[in-house]
Amino acid sequence: MLKKTLAVFVLTAFFAALAPASGSCAGPLPKGKTIAVLVRSGSAQYARSAEAIIISSLLQGGYNAVDQRQLESIRKNKAAALALDGDVDAILKLSQTYGFNVLVSGRATVHDPVKNEFGLFTATASVSVTACQGSSGKQLFADSASAKEVGYTGAEAGQKALESAARAAASAMIEGRSSAGGTAAALKDLEVEVSGVRSFVEAHAIVEVLDKAGCGSSSLISFSGGTALVKASWSGAPDSLAQKIIQQRSDLALEKIENGRIYMVRR
Repeated sequence: MLKKTLAVFVLTAFFAALAPASGSCAGPLPKGKTIAVLVRSGSAQYARSAEAIIISSLLQGGYNAVDQRQLESIRKNKAAALALDGDVDAILKLSQTYGFNVLVSGRATVHDPVKNEFGLFTATASVSVTACQGSSGKQLFADSASAKEVGYTGAEAGQKALESAARAAASAMIEGRSSAGGTAAALKDLEVEVSGVRSFVEAHAIVEVLDKAGCGSSSLISFSGGTALVKASWSGAPDSLAQKIIQQRSDLALEKIENGRIYMVRR
């Protein structure tokens, strides 16, 4: 009986060692799978541009991607918005309906261009990507890339920065590394609760702050009674994210951090 128990223990430990760590974002996407790419942005043009670049990069890397006509059909499905927020049931539904194996959901943000003393414009953009298995919703990879470009107009600078960030994010995903080089860090889900928020516009502005802070993904969970609750993926400690938020929004103050949730108040 003792020998049998020891044998089971050894086998369990052996297979556990072979299995990837839960929540790990490292490693390239599996080849031979069909991938669907959905990107959200404040601008439909930026979203479609980022999608096109990511899809092109995947095809060049030897991956199969859902074609544009089918992708348009996926976008119109009610489950698409939920899938972009990481809803597992929505990912499974879309995968079963449209026959893809991996969903790459992204968020593209282009910050306001700044005009310099030479009459040129500088813009910064960030593109975050999260890849999940269509059959289980398991996260395979998550990372965020940013880029800064110069253009003769603000629109040109913004478009160039977006394209550079999208290429960097796609390259990192294909190679299984972070966009800054090395192994991508595992992201953890955190919640940020902000009180004193006066409107849905202000609530969604909190999401944009988390994007700028470098979160792999962020989404508004609820807004009620002046309190906005936002979910975000972050590779560091909760207090480091809180400091990033405060650096960008001096009107937000940290109240406490408890059980993976950051509590803040709008002053």
